[in-house]
Amino acid sequence: MRGYSDVLIGLQYGDEGKARIIDNIASNYDIIARFNGGPNAGHTVEVNNKRVALHQVPSGIFHPDMLLYIGSGCVLNLEKLINEINEIKNLGIGLDGRLIISEQATVILPGHIELDKIIGAEIGSTGNGIGPAYADRALRCWNKKLRNLRFGDFIDDPKLARKTIIENWLDYSDDKLMNPYSIADKLMNFAKELKKYACKNPLWIDSLARGGKKILFEGAQASLLDVAKGTVPYVTSSYTMSGAAYVGGDLSPNYHRKTIGVAKAIMSRVGNGPFVSEYGCERSEKYCMEDGGKKHNAQFEKSNYSIDVLLKSNDLFDIGIALRMLGNEYGATTKRPRRIGILDLVSLAHNCKQNGVDEIYMNKIDCLVDFAKTNLSGIPLVVEYELNGQKINYLPSTTNAQRKTNAIAGYLPKMINGISNCQSYSELPDEAKKIVEKIEAFTECKVAGVGVGPKREQFILI
Repeated sequence: MRGYSDVLIGLQYGDEGKARIIDNIASNYDIIARFNGGPNAGHTVEVNNKRVALHQVPSGIFHPDMLLYIGSGCVLNLEKLINEINEIKNLGIGLDGRLIISEQATVILPGHIELDKIIGAEIGSTGNGIGPAYADRALRCWNKKLRNLRFGDFIDDPKLARKTIIENWLDYSDDKLMNPYSIADKLMNFAKELKKYACKNPLWIDSLARGGKKILFEGAQASLLDVAKGTVPYVTSSYTMSGAAYVGGDLSPNYHRKTIGVAKAIMSRVGNGPFVSEYGCERSEKYCMEDGGKKHNAQFEKSNYSIDVLLKSNDLFDIGIALRMLGNEYGATTKRPRRIGILDLVSLAHNCKQNGVDEIYMNKIDCLVDFAKTNLSGIPLVVEYELNGQKINYLPSTTNAQRKTNAIAGYLPKMINGISNCQSYSELPDEAKKIVEKIEAFTECKVAGVGVGPKREQFILI
């Protein structure tokens, strides 16, 4: 009767299409569980013209018998969570009896959001208070004041919870016009509304696994943004590596079966930080982050650029803009333009090894057909790095070293015809199959499926 657990993570800088993969494989599981992050992650799911961007609720909502678990490794914005639940209910999808929230998950307080507006701007934070909430989790207590307020504290000790909210606000906010007592009352009401989803038993998910249930852990962000192993300080605030699933997801690693990695053929990154394979290098980073990333949004680029002209340019910066426009690469949460990069096989192989990845799902293979309209000699793939005159086959540990690393590209034959109508691997043209074979050889991992278009059915399991 013993069940098992699999872990699904992003292998790049996020936005790889993890929710799409989960939607395709969710029928193999009984529980989808989140183990890290908070409302800064936007996983967009669309089924039968029903489209929703999930930020805190796990991505199995369209499977009516699926249990959805938010683990202790997550941080919660209670107001946004209620709004998200209501949005899902407006689609005709019920969550009562399905959504379970660990009482050990940390709550983002209004003071955390205020503090994030000050300290998060420099590193491209989404400003949701997630970093300060995780920081206070580590701080625990300061000056005889509780700093880590968890979901269960609202239920078991409302007086302490209300006191902590007020103290947090007074310590972190300069806004003298806001009444901290009314702010606390509002948050307490949100907690009361969410109380029915609370899980008091830390061994709840363990008991289900012992009883034969199958669990899929859903990672937020991606391994290149891990708070310890990523490009500090331009990273997220939580642990995103596969091993974190068993700490933040509240299950023993004894149940682990396999690790699933998700990547996309057109790489992207939101916010500041090194990006070895970026089209246009640091020039692109500066462009995308101008005015905090607000200036060059989708509407601006649509109004000011011709995709055909950009694709014919000999400047990789221009090609990057065109690929962003063609792929609608703008943040699901922030709406900021995503920086675009060449598919980096060195980085991909590095992350497969670090996370013990057993199989990879590749999204946006269909977008590689756009290279047929460029002057490039083929479809570019990063196959080697050079740092300080030395060839290396790994991603350097420090942010400074990554900025100095040069990407060396190889080329595969261009795809002349689109592949969005292909329904099986055998129907893919040889050029597409060569890409899959190259990825498998470089990463030493099986490619288990490829996305050939944005629709739910435009996905091929191999």
